[in-house]
Amino acid sequence: MTTVVSRLYDKVDTATGVADQLRRDGFPDATIAVVTRADLAAMMAAGVPARTAENYARMMQAGQAVFVCRAPFTPFGAARRAMAVADGAAALAADNSYIKQDPKLEQHLNSVLPSHPKVMTRDDYVGSGWAEWRATHVLGWPTVTRRREAPNNLITTGRPMSQMFWPGKLLSDKPRTSRVMSGRRHILTSARSVTAHASGRRAILSGHPRITELLGWPTLSKRA
Repeated sequence: MTTVVSRLYDKVDTATGVADQLRRDGFPDATIAVVTRADLAAMMAAGVPARTAENYARMMQAGQAVFVCRAPFTPFGAARRAMAVADGAAALAADNSYIKQDPKLEQHLNSVLPSHPKVMTRDDYVGSGWAEWRATHVLGWPTVTRRREAPNNLITTGRPMSQMFWPGKLLSDKPRTSRVMSGRRHILTSARSVTAHASGRRAILSGHPRITELLGWPTLSKRA
């Protein structure tokens, strides 16, 4: 989508000044036009709709000029900037229209264009000044940095780090022994919560309230 910003100014110098300001902002020459005659063909060739061009031609007198800027969808904010600069000068008539642009896929189907520095880049973008509108440029982020030496923070002794401070083996084939204490009280259980079992082993009190009983939750339910 391209936005066509057009204004009819009382003086040619005013239209030329607006065009020069947008050129300084990075707008390509191919997107800007100044028409100094009541020429419908020239206005429509610049992108002005037919009805608007007829209105401009009917109002134009000697010394007046029509300023036209075709701001593409990208870079973002180009159309808004063109309108702001155009509205900075008093205009006799103004119009903002939109043109739908279909992508030219034939330019990109076969191979990368050898004349393009970037893939999928428009012809009027390359070398036109739009590059200054990149988000990285606006925010001051560098897109390319010089190669830097990697910090020397790697251990190159050839030994695992654990053996540098622990001389023992990392793995052992020693058989594992049982750590369960049979017949002993449960770990982290106080003496009040255990009693002697009939077999002589310690066990949890059978009359001790369960957590479900404390909270009133049923532990079993009848099948419907």
